[in-house]
Amino acid sequence: MAQGRRGRRKRSNGHGKRTKPTPSSTPELTEPSASPPSELTEPSASPPPRAPAWMMEPPPRAADDGSWLILDRFVHLSRRRRLGVVGGDATASSLAVDCAGRQIRASLRIADPPAVSRLYLHRPDTPQIDGVFSGPAAIAAHRNSILFRMTVPFEDSTWWGETRYFPLDYLVYSCSSTSSSPSLTALPPCFDGGKTNPSLDKWFQPYRLQQQRIMFDQDMGILCHGDNGEKFTVADLTYRYRHEVDLCLLHHPPPAAGDPMKWSVNRLQIPSDMKIDVYSWRNDVVVPIGRSLCWVDYYQGMLLIDVLEDHQQLHYIRLPAQALKSRRLYIDPGAPDPFRRVCVTDAGIIKLVCIFTQHPPSPTDFTIITWTLVDINKGAWIKDVDTIMEAGKRLRPFLDG
Repeated sequence: MAQGRRGRRKRSNGHGKRTKPTPSSTPELTEPSASPPSELTEPSASPPPRAPAWMMEPPPRAADDGSWLILDRFVHLSRRRRLGVVGGDATASSLAVDCAGRQIRASLRIADPPAVSRLYLHRPDTPQIDGVFSGPAAIAAHRNSILFRMTVPFEDSTWWGETRYFPLDYLVYSCSSTSSSPSLTALPPCFDGGKTNPSLDKWFQPYRLQQQRIMFDQDMGILCHGDNGEKFTVADLTYRYRHEVDLCLLHHPPPAAGDPMKWSVNRLQIPSDMKIDVYSWRNDVVVPIGRSLCWVDYYQGMLLIDVLEDHQQLHYIRLPAQALKSRRLYIDPGAPDPFRRVCVTDAGIIKLVCIFTQHPPSPTDFTIITWTLVDINKGAWIKDVDTIMEAGKRLRPFLDG
């Protein structure tokens, strides 16, 4: 699950009409120089240095009370008639089609935190398939948009047993004050870098003779931009060789009016003086920061890329020295790390939260430390909080109750 933002609204009892989400109401998921970071131990009397120009985008709106929600990372399916939409549902998106030509739409079930809000995908014409079949899942969210993926069965039912070969559709659910209803945008497939095998590709319907580029959820992010967040950019960052990464970008709408929406793949060089261990790098979360997307390894650092620039470059920020001394304890693949989190506040401030335990973990005591990035050019962090907590005493009231 992840946290997001939304405008305050009256909760529905489940039988009335749903109100249209505002541009700031859709949730957000959750998840410099190359020199070593300098860590400050005391707050400076002067204000923090301003971010460089490549970071600057219209400052985020200050959040009002109740302007966030918790989004379920699983997208729920509905196969009701009329594409599952209840009359008067203002969260229902416009119609879209998947890569097999079947009509689909999405809607948002909003709940006040700590209850969980859920995105629903309505596709009544999609066949029900027995066996292991990957359901739709939310990948990332920013401002008024949610990026999610879904698996699309082959047109030929003979090959429904080969679910691991099914093509993927990536979609963006968005709401904007400039449109009368939320939109559902089906992103075009990316074939750049996909493998080809003429003897097998003919069975890959509807993508005949082509196979999609492999993109993993943890490597993808979305950045909304424009005055009302009506524009968005989707990015995927993939490690290639020792000193290279591939940045796969899709802009909506396209930069040039009238051009079709399509992916571009840019190869970026990792500077030799950038102190980063690419072999052990693991993307834990991708967060939007200004004009940039930030790929975070909770045990190494952050890679920032201005995805709106014509010529992108890597900007690396190492974690504070104390955070670099511990190793990753939570190794369950596909699950978020429970000990660390990087987030960006409404004021555009980058925060790092770490929970430290003894090794092996102590059943009682643990330490919570938070840092703030005060200089993005020098990678300077300042420690905010360093608190030792006794888990038994903190949890006892809840266990006794």
